Amino acid sequence: MLRYLMALFLTVSLALLPAPRASANLAPAVALADAVDWLRGQQRPDGGFAGFSGESDPSTTADAVYALVAAGIPVESVTAEGQSPLDFLLTQVESYGSTVGGVAKLALAAMAAGADPRQFGGVDLIARVESAYDEQTGLYDPQLFVNAYALMALAAAGAEVPPAAIEAVLSRQTPDGSWAWDGSTAPGAGDSNTTAIIIQALIAAGLPRDHQAIAAGLDYLRSTQAVDGSFAYQPGNGPLVGDANSTALAVQAILAAGDDPNSSSWRYALDALARFQNPSGALRWRDDAPDDNLLATLQAIPALAWRPLPVLPGDPAGLAETPESPGRPDQCAYEPITLHNTCDAFRSFWETQGGLANFGYPLTRPYYDPALGLAVQYFERARFELHRGADGSTLVLLGRLGVERAAGREAEPPFRQADPIERTDCRYFSETGHNLCAGFRAHWETFGGLPVFGYPISEEFTEDGMVVQYFERARFEWHPGVWPERYDVLLSRLGAEVVEAR
Repeated sequence: MLRYLMALFLTVSLALLPAPRASANLAPAVALADAVDWLRGQQRPDGGFAGFSGESDPSTTADAVYALVAAGIPVESVTAEGQSPLDFLLTQVESYGSTVGGVAKLALAAMAAGADPRQFGGVDLIARVESAYDEQTGLYDPQLFVNAYALMALAAAGAEVPPAAIEAVLSRQTPDGSWAWDGSTAPGAGDSNTTAIIIQALIAAGLPRDHQAIAAGLDYLRSTQAVDGSFAYQPGNGPLVGDANSTALAVQAILAAGDDPNSSSWRYALDALARFQNPSGALRWRDDAPDDNLLATLQAIPALAWRPLPVLPGDPAGLAETPESPGRPDQCAYEPITLHNTCDAFRSFWETQGGLANFGYPLTRPYYDPALGLAVQYFERARFELHRGADGSTLVLLGRLGVERAAGREAEPPFRQADPIERTDCRYFSETGHNLCAGFRAHWETFGGLPVFGYPISEEFTEDGMVVQYFERARFEWHPGVWPERYDVLLSRLGAEVVEAR
């Protein structure tokens, strides 16, 4: 029995896993799901998103593209009156693309959406960025915040970034490790926002993560972190008051540097960012400015999705499989075998509804699944989903992995509706037209029932050399003599199949 279970669990390729990188609890994934829902409702009829004027703004819309792609949502699927954010940006190429910042942000938005930045609206955006280079200063724009976008656009496009352009930025780092938006090196001129975006730009352009300038910049960011884990614009003499925008940018810089923003050493900065969320799903800029803030929400979404700049197309689920370091001990249970946490409501459900035998070990961190629109986490035998009620309450449900695995097999004999079996050890479910008998019935009724396994969606039959039966959320396997205490029933590793298939 023990040997069988150990062999089952160790099929995870532990030797191939890299060193732990990120810890997590459920809050960032839930905050991301709610923020994305709110963001979808902010799109204007022309496909854009509003700036300070209330009209669609290309800078804000570019940020929306980064946010959507970071969350795993295809930009072309987000439309208003048939217009996507990219459609709106195509109308802004000549006007917005006339400045360095504008053309760099347009190029980054195009690449995030999978478009060619060298043929965007008939314009080579990368060539425009390159043409802005000033050999005298080594900068593409005298404002370092804007210059950072130029560096990221070139790096993301695979264009050459002159070594002098990197040196120009490094030479403008202040003694305290910060950078100022205007390039000033005067004491106190630097700020967390410029510092954070420059860290991301330098790393994107090829500067090693362990470079002393990156380390100094991260040390400066620590000096702007408040006791609650949020980040302020600049350090101060009194208690620091963090804001969502500064916190999000700092989180992205920490991620770009390969560090863990939700670790104790960074005061669980991602949790702090999630706490800026309003009941609507939007984030507020600061606690003393409580209104829903579109720009704060757009800045927060990539950070909540664990994505630094530049944001490029990628699989959020694949990122979620990256091993974790231990989460908050009061909220999370850490599994050293698979290097993942089970936290908050997911931990409570795991512990009360069957634990290791029913669900197996965690295989991902909690993350936002754009196809489901939910915060989810995969375990060896299950997918946990956090559903939100109309009153704001939350409910953990299991994904219908059995249904998903059996998709397309409805016409096969075991999956067709069956007549009731007239036996005392059988139970017939009219809801799905299937029987549940003998040991499978005993296991179903004893160890979870409908909430954990769902209704049967097949009869018993032989598959893969063993007797099995499919349920909405599981597949039962009969292994004679392996586990008599559980009626010799083991659950298929349906969650692991999904993760391994990726």
